[in-house]
Amino acid sequence: MATRQSSTLAKGLRLLQAIVADGGRSTLGDVAAEQEIPLPTAYRLAVTLEAEGYLERQSKGCYLPGREISRLMPLILRPKDRIAVRLRRPMKVLAAKYRVFMHFGVLEDGMVTYLVKENGGVLELFTEERMQLEAYCSGIGKILLAAMPEEELQAYLSTGPFPALTARTLTDPVAIRNELAAVREDGVAFDRFEIRDDIFCMALPVADPKGIVIGGLSVSFLDEIPDALKLASLRRSMTGLIKSALRKEFTTNEV
Repeated sequence: MATRQSSTLAKGLRLLQAIVADGGRSTLGDVAAEQEIPLPTAYRLAVTLEAEGYLERQSKGCYLPGREISRLMPLILRPKDRIAVRLRRPMKVLAAKYRVFMHFGVLEDGMVTYLVKENGGVLELFTEERMQLEAYCSGIGKILLAAMPEEELQAYLSTGPFPALTARTLTDPVAIRNELAAVREDGVAFDRFEIRDDIFCMALPVADPKGIVIGGLSVSFLDEIPDALKLASLRRSMTGLIKSALRKEFTTNEV
């Protein structure tokens, strides 16, 4: 049985959207006429929205977005945050299946910011959501650096040499550039105990339909060196997870 929609709510939302988009240039009557909403109905809706803080009366018959709109704006999800929301549940399932850690991260100011962390095991890892780590020595970081335009990558590498976090950390800009070339070629990146001596990581790119890399999805092993079969199985599962999440996102949202 189909759920009946509220026509009053629909009109109210349409009116609110139109007023916000108009930016105070038109009167309520003009906005209502454009939206084909009767003026008395528009007036009742505007009074209600004003009382709830979503509209603010600028002058007689003219409204602006109210304080509640301003309060909600920081909460509106960026594209990368929307992808993170879509990835979270399947990441949790996959992490539990393989008893591993999974992260989704993005590049911000030359650092990897983790937006999602899921722990499928019983141990804990030092990482946290919204935490930042160096990009040159992490799986997700290598994925994101490899996707950089050449000018930006050169600017990043020019800040090296980079600190060694373990004996296996690549610190020389030339060595890092060669590593990133392999990442672009293979479509996968590895952190082979470069951040910590007890963490092995594999990462894949998360890209939109145009091929623009939005972020990176990684799987991390604590005190374990996974064999080739396990890595291949995880890579297939992660690839499917990414495709499913992006399909849902970009079939309902404009790229």
